[in-house]
Amino acid sequence: MTLLLPYGPYAGVNGPLLRMAAAKLADMESAKLYDLAVVLGVSPAEARPTWEQLVVEGFIEKTPDGARPTDRMDELARARFGKSLPRKKAEALIDKAVASAKALNALPPEAPYYWVTRLAVFGSFLDAQKLELGDLDLAWEVEERPGVRNHAMMAIMYNLDGLQTTRAQVCPKGPYVRLTSLRAMLALKYPYQVVYTFESEELTKARAEQAAERDAYRGDLSHLFRR
Repeated sequence: MTLLLPYGPYAGVNGPLLRMAAAKLADMESAKLYDLAVVLGVSPAEARPTWEQLVVEGFIEKTPDGARPTDRMDELARARFGKSLPRKKAEALIDKAVASAKALNALPPEAPYYWVTRLAVFGSFLDAQKLELGDLDLAWEVEERPGVRNHAMMAIMYNLDGLQTTRAQVCPKGPYVRLTSLRAMLALKYPYQVVYTFESEELTKARAEQAAERDAYRGDLSHLFRR
């Protein structure tokens, strides 16, 4: 979930400088106008309009004990400056990711790609009222194919990564899509919607074989330590 800001100066400051300032302020428990002025390299008087806009828009909260950056300040530090993503285009990108996952999963088990077992969407896309988005947040879950393990030596020799090559196939290219692991997304406790799941006999068989290998390995270790 990325904050989208229009091209050009925002709060009177150019984008990269504002992001840098926001990153520094986000790490502070409390902040003052002077702190912003120092980060921007201007006088407090010159920094005041920017400070006041940050307060109005909820990036800085004034309390009886002073002012402090809010959670939105961290969003500002990671903001993207550019054109918005129309909802129709976001839907097309989801369809493209699902189609790519299906195509990869249709390959034989010997293929050097991971199985994509789940795709989910989260973030601003879940708000059906939003017709313009900052980006598209996707989460995925993958499981290792036998082919990935069989190609391990070749991958080392040629500096290939089965997970990265799978990711490159599934994640639509461009600045709008962010793909994270399903586990990381669940840890954040964000609402989400599953858009694709995959199961197959080959996948079930591979899971059983990997479980048997893990059990055998643990048995070998247990036997070794009993000696």
